[in-house]
Amino acid sequence: MKIATKIIALITFFLLILAVNGIISITLLKGVGRELHTVVNKDVVLMQSATMITKQQQQKAIIFERLRRITEELAYQQVNAARKEHLLFHIKLARKDFDALAKEGALNIVNAKVMVSQSMSSAATPKARQDLEEVTSVLKEIEKAHIHYDAMANEIFKNVDAAQYEISPEDINQIQTDERKLATELQKLLDKIQVFTQISVTNAGKYETTTQYLLWTIFISSFLASLALAFSIIRSFNEPLRHLLKATHQIGSGNLSVKLDESSKDELGILSCEFNRMSGQLADARDKLEQQSKVLQFNLDLTAQQKKDLEKINQELDRFVHTVSHDIRSPLMGIAWYADFLKTHHYANLDKKGQDSINGVCRGVDRSNALINDLLALTRISRIRNPYQEVSTASMLEDLVATLDYKIKQNRVDLHIDSTMPTIICDPIKLKEVFLNLMTNAIKFSSGRPDVQPKVTITTLNHADHYEFIIKDNGIGIPPEHHEDIFAMFKRLDVSEKYEGTGAGLSIVKSVIDDHGGKVWVISEQGHGSEFHFTIPKKLTVSNASS
Repeated sequence: MKIATKIIALITFFLLILAVNGIISITLLKGVGRELHTVVNKDVVLMQSATMITKQQQQKAIIFERLRRITEELAYQQVNAARKEHLLFHIKLARKDFDALAKEGALNIVNAKVMVSQSMSSAATPKARQDLEEVTSVLKEIEKAHIHYDAMANEIFKNVDAAQYEISPEDINQIQTDERKLATELQKLLDKIQVFTQISVTNAGKYETTTQYLLWTIFISSFLASLALAFSIIRSFNEPLRHLLKATHQIGSGNLSVKLDESSKDELGILSCEFNRMSGQLADARDKLEQQSKVLQFNLDLTAQQKKDLEKINQELDRFVHTVSHDIRSPLMGIAWYADFLKTHHYANLDKKGQDSINGVCRGVDRSNALINDLLALTRISRIRNPYQEVSTASMLEDLVATLDYKIKQNRVDLHIDSTMPTIICDPIKLKEVFLNLMTNAIKFSSGRPDVQPKVTITTLNHADHYEFIIKDNGIGIPPEHHEDIFAMFKRLDVSEKYEGTGAGLSIVKSVIDDHGGKVWVISEQGHGSEFHFTIPKKLTVSNASS
């Protein structure tokens, strides 16, 4: 039997037990409801009828007492015509109220007799029928006393209507006797009704006790049966799972030859078969992995050797670059010496064209030296990997302001640095070069205009995954079509002599930002200043230097 079938059988058993419990509970609760229904719909209503009859009789007694007092005043006292008319009017009201109460009382008695008669037709036991017959007898006595009482009262009202105001002591005594008889019979009826109510409540309590006993019995028995069935089902697949767990531990320890019993016909048998197939595949994969590991180790050894060779080549490249730069500088130094000699000793003897030629040679030598220096800096920046450190950009900018203090004061630059500059993870040497290049450009290209004071602002934005730095100036600006070109190697848009430089600075900036995994861009229009933006990711971590 499959595990799913076993579980379905267990769930079906549980549902069957719940259904049996529900049917028994509903049946027993119907009995309780039936008894309570009897209390509410019969006993309580009958009790209300008896109470209403008693209340109406009390009100009739009050009306009769008021009638007796009025007739005494009319019979034994001298009353004027107005007073007499007033008293006769109250007698009419009293009779009207008395007749209404008499009709209501008679109707209540009839309703009670009908209710008892209906109950007798559905009485379950002879004892219940006998009790209802006794109630019927009491109701008949109440009805008889009620009729006699009302007849006596009506006779008195007729005498009063005939101006016979004196009520005899015998009539008064008879009325009081009838009142006492009615009270006695009504009390008997109330006592009977209380007995019925007590019987119904007792029966409901018995049904409730029986219901609780049966429900607890069925619950405990079904709980024990369910435990036995669940234990049987769990036991049927617990042992295979234990073997599977043990085999898994052996696989984890490297023993790929372990096998499980596949004789079971349920899902565990299928799982064991798949496990054995998996262990075979793992064994094959391990053999292949060992072969690949040998190849990988060979490649790692080869890579390590290539790394050593690359380091050696880099060292040789450094020496070559320095040698080449020295060899290039040597003739430049000679040219610079001859140009300086001519400018010192013969400059005044030359005409305008000759003087411009000497000045051009000097500028060419200076520009060549600057190009060599920038080339060496770009080579060093692109190859050297400094360690990433936690750096306060506020402190870094403070040092750069001190470095550029002369240029700032010379050009009367209005410099503002955001007070919320963050602490970041970066290569501090290279990032300092980025800030230095961008600040130098901002000062250079916003200065030299007589009517405009140079303004440079450095701010930062804190994004979710990176910091964004902004260096803004009010300089000459950059046309939009050249926003990409300016980051190319030695690209200068302004080729005049007013703004010195080789065009390598922004290329160095882009190289450094790319190494950090960030982005750099410019927002500018010609004549409206420039905003250089670059980002540094927050995911960078402190690391050691690597070549």
